[in-house]
Amino acid sequence: MISTSIEKYISKRYERWLDYAIYHCSLNDMKDEAMDVLNEVLLSLCRKNNDELKRMLESKKNGYTELDFFVLRMIKLNATSDTSPYRSKYKPMPVDRNVDYTRIEIEDMQDAQEDTPTSIFNRFEEIREVIVELDLSPLARKIFEYRFFCDESFSDWEGPESLKQMYEVYNGVLELIKRKINGESIF
Repeated sequence: MISTSIEKYISKRYERWLDYAIYHCSLNDMKDEAMDVLNEVLLSLCRKNNDELKRMLESKKNGYTELDFFVLRMIKLNATSDTSPYRSKYKPMPVDRNVDYTRIEIEDMQDAQEDTPTSIFNRFEEIREVIVELDLSPLARKIFEYRFFCDESFSDWEGPESLKQMYEVYNGVLELIKRKINGESIF
């Protein structure tokens, strides 16, 4: 975690550093990525040792700190070098300059994608309801909840049951739930 003085200094210099990033990114046909480059540099800066950052902040030359020079050097490196951390992490998509994209017909389709968190929640609730309806033994219910809802490993289970027994119980309950949800006869 970086100190408050370093946080304040970053906030104070952010706009100037962003201008520098915009300049170097525009020279390399990536003007829209200037803020991303700067934020990537600041992220790597925040991962540095706090004592090293304080030393860099206290070392001044011509009205600038060593921290300024470091950030500016990293911005330039990330904007210009093909092997820089930013460019290797976010490779641009290749563009075929010979293709006239205005002539490509794009099909308008509705995105039928379901709201994943909501659907997952609804599926969990459906499984909980089925478990209540099933007449499971307390051990079978406990084993299933331990593995399915708590996402725990059977190797961490503290009980006299063997791994083989627990997997048999778990898989049996899972099969009953699948059959119940699919409307099949359980017995």
